[in-house]
Amino acid sequence: MGRSHHVFDLIIIGGGSAGLAALREARKYSSNVLLIQDDPEGNTCARTGCMPSKSLIHAATLFHARHKMEDAGICGAQKISADIPTILQRVREKRDAFVASVRSGMKQQEQCIIKGRARLHTPTSVRVGSLLLHTKATVIATGSSPYVSREFQEFEDKVFTTDTLFEQNTLPKRMAVIGMGSVGLELAQALARLGIEVTAVERNGHLGGVADMDINEEILRALQKEMRVWMGCKLGIKRKGQALTLTHKDEKTVVDALLVTTGRKPNLSTLGLKRLGVPLDSAGVPHFNRYTMQIHGFPLYIAGDATDERAVLHEAVDEGERAAYHALTGNQEFRHRKVLMTIVFTHPTIAIIGDSSYAMRNNGIVVGEASFTDQGRAVVENEAQGKIRIAANKQDGTLRGCEMMAPHGEHLAHLIAFGLEQKMTAQEMLSMPYYHPSFEEGLKTALKQICKAL
Repeated sequence: MGRSHHVFDLIIIGGGSAGLAALREARKYSSNVLLIQDDPEGNTCARTGCMPSKSLIHAATLFHARHKMEDAGICGAQKISADIPTILQRVREKRDAFVASVRSGMKQQEQCIIKGRARLHTPTSVRVGSLLLHTKATVIATGSSPYVSREFQEFEDKVFTTDTLFEQNTLPKRMAVIGMGSVGLELAQALARLGIEVTAVERNGHLGGVADMDINEEILRALQKEMRVWMGCKLGIKRKGQALTLTHKDEKTVVDALLVTTGRKPNLSTLGLKRLGVPLDSAGVPHFNRYTMQIHGFPLYIAGDATDERAVLHEAVDEGERAAYHALTGNQEFRHRKVLMTIVFTHPTIAIIGDSSYAMRNNGIVVGEASFTDQGRAVVENEAQGKIRIAANKQDGTLRGCEMMAPHGEHLAHLIAFGLEQKMTAQEMLSMPYYHPSFEEGLKTALKQICKAL
């Protein structure tokens, strides 16, 4: 019997991080599963997201370290130069290796993968070209694409996104980075550290999704040491020859290109959800249960960037697994949702852990903080900037959330996330061993403040 007459237990649309995670989970419960892959092989993280950006950041960090060497008595570092074309080539080589690894994993599952563009025909059938495939349930894991608003479209030849930046043979000398979310912050600093004149543009008063205004101030101070930063910006753009003139209030600057990092849009518009009567929000995303990932009222599930929520790999994997589990088992008991953790790989590192925005504005919360401007290890390594603020319940000291900009903050973020996952109190976390001198002592200082307040 051909596939068009076969009824699958589950069809997964999309072969990115969420889709592949859903496939692995689904095969624990059924061999009658199909994944439909349309996009280029290799998930967004490997191709255009996490890994190429971190490779660029690594090169920028190495080059920027020359500024610290004289302080340690090392001479001649200012003679070092950055070969941008070679740096970009190395980024692509590493990127291609990560993509090849993803492709290798897909090859091991190729017996249950077909290529083609999928469209929902009915809630229980999917059309791929001339094939009509029937299914008991479907997981939508179609990912997302960079969003570029209409105001930038007339300058299309001057606009880069994360899909195109790493494909360039070289980079212009003057760039504006539009949007200071996680991606914008990382890339703006990396480009500035490679010697490009950067203007960072953010239209609201928050950076990197951070709610705490004290931490926002720390981020802003750090950025302003390396680039021009326009906050609350009403941006004006005019073309003059091959350059663009940008204006903000009384300020003006000239750039050669724009890197637009104002967010990503879910790849849902071609699936036919609206035709099926699925209620959609203003972004075209269906309403779904955030634990089971089921779209309300339909045998459809959604995971990963397609949800327009937590666009990070570990969340996409978790959501893909939960979607497949609930789709195949019918079990309505909620699987545990891990603690929210966002890490922005700037220097110092920005991190948001747990329910921080709620915690910081709730009266039943006590906050402890520590500055790294005089913290021993930070001073020794010439990284003496940043702050950490941790929130805990006033009633019992249970940790609730944290926001920070701190040197090597990704490690502090994991420690706090582990504590939140285990529902630890500030006192319990403070009782753990802390080595001297270490950056983790900053965490210890903030916890002591909480315990003293309690």
